[in-house]
Amino acid sequence: MIVKTIPEGWEVIYQRAHGLLAAQLANHWKVADRPPYWTQTLIAIAEHDDGMAESQSQENMTKAGAPRHFKLLKYSATQYRNVMEIAASKSRWNALMTSMHLSFLYGDIKHEDKELEEFLKEQEQYQKRLMKELGVHKKKAELAYKFVEWCDALSLLLCMDKMQSEQRRMDISKGPDGTMYQLWQDTSGAMRVDPWPFEKNRFDVEVEFRHLHQLKFDSVEQLNSALVKAEVKVRKWEFIK
Repeated sequence: MIVKTIPEGWEVIYQRAHGLLAAQLANHWKVADRPPYWTQTLIAIAEHDDGMAESQSQENMTKAGAPRHFKLLKYSATQYRNVMEIAASKSRWNALMTSMHLSFLYGDIKHEDKELEEFLKEQEQYQKRLMKELGVHKKKAELAYKFVEWCDALSLLLCMDKMQSEQRRMDISKGPDGTMYQLWQDTSGAMRVDPWPFEKNRFDVEVEFRHLHQLKFDSVEQLNSALVKAEVKVRKWEFIK
């Protein structure tokens, strides 16, 4: 879960909702520059964080009884194996993009957890196998994954409300072309990206979120119940070239 404090309590965006936002952004990418296996790539972007029911996991509540932000979660090789099982059941390309995403996220910290390290070693071999089966060169797969990572990064910036004030620019990530793209918000509130990588000159995207008017919960079941009962709201962003 992506968790932010608000005066009334907490704002919660499910990881799956963040993934859907990332897929919305991806779907506006320039048609001529899209990676292969387009539909499978969109699914990988939308569902890369699937693998567990977030609000029902004990890990998603702190000892103090608050909903836990995803960056504070412990590594879970079990969850990542679930993610890969779901991805592999859809398509090999979906599995390849998802596996590369997990390697990207945790490759630098794999030595901190033996089970995680073993999982990532398995993924290295799995990725080689998938590339061979699909007849895809490693460089082509890496370029496609750069696109997946870019969409994920932009979605997270939006969900975590990281935009800078006074039209200050911030880096999103390097795209498949190696360019560092930047994001900023103009005086009208519209989002701007430079260089512009999208097909249309203007479009809207959105994400659903929930507000919890309670600071502390006695159990993860109580937290889940509150999330289920919470009003679902929508946040929208307008992107303009």
